[in-house]
Amino acid sequence: MVYSHTMSKKILNTAFERFTRILFSKVIERLAVVVSEEQLSFSQVAALHIIDRESLVNINDISMKLNLSMSATSRLIDELVKKDFIERKEDQQNRRSKTLSLTSDGKKFMDTLSIERVKIIEESSTHVNELKKKFQLSKEE
Repeated sequence: MVYSHTMSKKILNTAFERFTRILFSKVIERLAVVVSEEQLSFSQVAALHIIDRESLVNINDISMKLNLSMSATSRLIDELVKKDFIERKEDQQNRRSKTLSLTSDGKKFMDTLSIERVKIIEESSTHVNELKKKFQLSKEE
């Protein structure tokens, strides 16, 4: 995604941009720890998010959304199946196709990611509110 120079100037160095950059960095740092503990790649985590979010998803959907070749996506999915994070099921509408869904271990992993993400956002929100209060107090003095 490329923004025009004018749009970039409007976005960069704003308080909101700095806040979202810090928040994103904290989420990514924590995600990196959780992911490394499970020995997952970024693409595997992205695939888990897609499978978690959508009710019916197949390997082709993952391939298209992550801009990966079908062979790379198949390997990625094979690894997630081996780790017991997802399972393949026969598609009822098309028996040649397989749908993907999270296993109980996959759901637990996604829940762990959600809990960590919410904790980081809550902590960051608290810091933002504290900074707002300090800023308002200094303005009143």
